[in-house]
Amino acid sequence: MQPEPDSTPELTIRVLCVDDNPDMNAASQLMIESEPSMRCVGCLTSADRLVATVRDMTPRPHVILLDATMPGKDPLAAMSELAEKYPEARTIVCSGHDGAAFVQRVKAAGGWGFASKRGEPDSIIDAVREVAGGRFVWPKSP
Repeated sequence: MQPEPDSTPELTIRVLCVDDNPDMNAASQLMIESEPSMRCVGCLTSADRLVATVRDMTPRPHVILLDATMPGKDPLAAMSELAEKYPEARTIVCSGHDGAAFVQRVKAAGGWGFASKRGEPDSIIDAVREVAGGRFVWPKSP
């Protein structure tokens, strides 16, 4: 028996959530799944297997929502490796750390955007749309 083809429209944005807080992953998943043009394709609780997970996914996620502070492998190091090996999988860092120096570190590590966990949920959805469309999303300078 042949596997059925993915019935998800090609325009659906595939999002992978990575956060060590299960409640945050669940909230992100619900938020993404409530958008008709998006689908959560998985959740990880650390960056330890992020690169391997993306490597093994078919099709790969368009956008990864990545918490910046988690135990295990440094999330920014994982993001940098991911950007080098799979540039089509674009990462948005979601964090409560939103100082200019930290945002610069995210940019230098290959991030496509930054979304504050203290912001409105719609801002994360908007950032996913922008990054999936090939546009960077960075906080406005003060």
